[in-house]
Amino acid sequence: MKRYSLWLLVALAGVLGACSDSNDENKTPAPSIKLEEKDLVFETSGGSLNVPFETNVAWTAAVDQDWCQVSPASGQAGSVSVTVTTDENETCDERNAKLTLTAGGLKKTLVIKQKQKDALTVTSNRIDVGFGGEEITVVVKANVEAEYEMDEATSEWITPIETRAIETTNFRFNVAPNESAEGREGKIVVYSGELRETVTVYQGGSVPTLVVNEHEHTVGSEGDVVVIEVSTNLDYEMVLPEGVDWLSEVQSRALSTFTRRIQVAPNDTYEMREAEIHIINREEEMDEVVHIVQVQNDAIVVARPSYDVPAEGDRLDFTVQANVEFEVVLSADWIKQVQSTRALEEVPLSFTVEPNPGQAPREATITLKADNVEQVITVSQAGDLDENRVSIVHSGETFIAPSITGEYFMDAYIWWEENGTPEAYREGVVHQYDNAGPRTITIESSGAEEISLSNLVGVSEIDLTEF
Repeated sequence: MKRYSLWLLVALAGVLGACSDSNDENKTPAPSIKLEEKDLVFETSGGSLNVPFETNVAWTAAVDQDWCQVSPASGQAGSVSVTVTTDENETCDERNAKLTLTAGGLKKTLVIKQKQKDALTVTSNRIDVGFGGEEITVVVKANVEAEYEMDEATSEWITPIETRAIETTNFRFNVAPNESAEGREGKIVVYSGELRETVTVYQGGSVPTLVVNEHEHTVGSEGDVVVIEVSTNLDYEMVLPEGVDWLSEVQSRALSTFTRRIQVAPNDTYEMREAEIHIINREEEMDEVVHIVQVQNDAIVVARPSYDVPAEGDRLDFTVQANVEFEVVLSADWIKQVQSTRALEEVPLSFTVEPNPGQAPREATITLKADNVEQVITVSQAGDLDENRVSIVHSGETFIAPSITGEYFMDAYIWWEENGTPEAYREGVVHQYDNAGPRTITIESSGAEEISLSNLVGVSEIDLTEF
């Protein structure tokens, strides 16, 4: 009985040991991705680059912009590679994207950068650095010698290592570790003569970072494109305000992950408008707010652009609608403003127009001026013309209107017979009568100096005493 018990214990131990070995063999290893590449930089023409990596589990690969592709999109564990292909960049803006490798719950990200069309300077205008610091290289493609400069604040944490001028110039710098929790940025300006290219270095802080280059943007009423540069070591989303139809993201082949472009439509209204765009990471509860203000369409509005004033002078009153402060400018001293005004929503203006002492008509302007807008009102005043009158006694069944001339001749009226109805004078017009008369024809005019008849047949008397 004792021997049987011992054998049973040994057998049971063997079974348990075999089960333990089997469990160890079936245990899933912790996912890992070994990746040598940091950033992928493409020329304007596009092309393909291989990205080798090692992983111990099944993996997937994806890009976040439609102007680049990755193949294959998935695979099994081992030493593998994917090929990233970009289309030609036909825009004038550098663009960027993300390549994300996922193995199990582990993710590794590479930044894809592509130069803008006709770029002949640095290979990339943006370099992202981790908070621990590292060596960076600014590659300049040029057939001239290039130099660089940095401001004093940037040179405290970005220091040059070596400068070598060849056909492809490498400027190497050391980026010091960032001991602050906040991210920071510096600019390296590469130049040759008047050609300049700016490389912005973004370095994350020692904690999750999400920052934008500018929080406040002011746009003119004519509209513009606002560029938002995002520096982050997190995934993020951009949220445009609801119900604001004058803001939209520019949709083109130059879409970028870290550079977002917002189209601001022209403001045709007379009021300023504003909105907020949020750059957020929900997991870390981070929110960067970009405030956009668009100024109003400045305007000075009057009911009429011109006024006619009689020779004896008059009072000129009109109302101005404006949303800017303006001044009143008079082009002649015979118009005088009755009272001084300041720009309000609706401003009544009054002017006195002095009598015109001469026969010649005259013209002047009233200009309402603000910083970027003006409204011109033209004031025309008739001359102080003599009133002329001539009477002609005529017999016959037709009469031809005489010719009336004068330097300041304005207009005239003609009565074809006594107690008749006056008509506007027209030179050479022929009037037909029912009988031969005689009758008296009267012409009154302003500014006439000479009168002539083309035919004196039937004319028995001409009275020029009031001409």
